[in-house]
Amino acid sequence: VCEGSVSALCVCSVLWVCNESLCVLCSYNDSIQERNDLCMVGEYTEQDNEPIKKVCQFKRSMLRQCSGLRDSSFGFAEGKPCIIIKMNRVIGLKPQGDPYINCTGDSPLRMQYYPSEARLDKMFFPYYGNKAHADYVQPLVAVQLLLSREDLNVEQTVECKLEGTNLRNDDDRDKFMGRVVFRVKVSE
Repeated sequence: VCEGSVSALCVCSVLWVCNESLCVLCSYNDSIQERNDLCMVGEYTEQDNEPIKKVCQFKRSMLRQCSGLRDSSFGFAEGKPCIIIKMNRVIGLKPQGDPYINCTGDSPLRMQYYPSEARLDKMFFPYYGNKAHADYVQPLVAVQLLLSREDLNVEQTVECKLEGTNLRNDDDRDKFMGRVVFRVKVSE
């Protein structure tokens, strides 16, 4: 059972990973992404003067156990749910630093990130808009909650923040700028 509620959006948002997310992830399928460019890791893909913008590869297989390729329940069936997080598209954004996603629970929870560093690589920035950058896919980070037996049947609140960058995640006037909060309950 996939349960949850999301309070957020702005810079980050959650893609719920139940049956409907399989279609959302189709554009990330390796066979489709192989048509896109291999870009330089850690460097912006600046293309201001290019009429056709290249798209950097983000293969679904990079999400490993949370890709849905081998486990269509995205870990929910075994009590280790995967939640997929993305940054919303912002035209022209070039985050400084080394942006990554960091999640915490209201109780100590073990988590695994895919890709393992939870990085949103600079190669996916800047984004040039739907017309100029038609096949663009934003980078994703999957967070797998490694729930213990004691965590089952309990609603878990998880907050994920965008860290390591100049993008704000601590604005008291906008509690969800640069972060997302979700609740998950996995039943036995």
